[in-house]
Amino acid sequence: MMKNKQIETLLTFLQAAGQRERLHILGILAEEATSVPQLAKRTGLKETAVLKHIGRLQKAALIQTTAPLTYQLNDKALNQINQTVFHRGDSQNKETLRQRVLRHYTNGPHLMRLPDNKNELMEILSWLAELFQPKTTYPERIVNTIIHQAHPDHAQMRRLLVDYGFLSRSRGIYQKVEPAK
Repeated sequence: MMKNKQIETLLTFLQAAGQRERLHILGILAEEATSVPQLAKRTGLKETAVLKHIGRLQKAALIQTTAPLTYQLNDKALNQINQTVFHRGDSQNKETLRQRVLRHYTNGPHLMRLPDNKNELMEILSWLAELFQPKTTYPERIVNTIIHQAHPDHAQMRRLLVDYGFLSRSRGIYQKVEPAK
């Protein structure tokens, strides 16, 4: 159940951002710091209307000034809103990066697609590396067979595992690389 502070924080955010024009402005400012004339041009609004919307967004601390009449998204404020409204307060229910990545990119033992984010990719490669036993050597044909169980493009996965240091390769023989202790 939401607490009063969470409700008030969410309400302030929704009242400030809950109009199409303001969401459009927030979207532009999320990409880069932008001046009022540029915002007016990109949104099709008059500068006076943009300034009115900017005032409302500033009052809610969703944006900040970077130069005279130039604004950007206030990432710190948005992170604080997220923490206040959506943080459960119990670390036992907090999903780890690995759990989130596996939930998004795998279907049981099968890798559906590769993430674009490097940290997420490293989690996927670590997961794939668990298919191999430490201190065991594998010929390439066996490596391909093992990886193929998780993803049909075993050549790409094999290259990534080697390139990112999860497997070593020497003369067509592969071995799991153990992390330094």
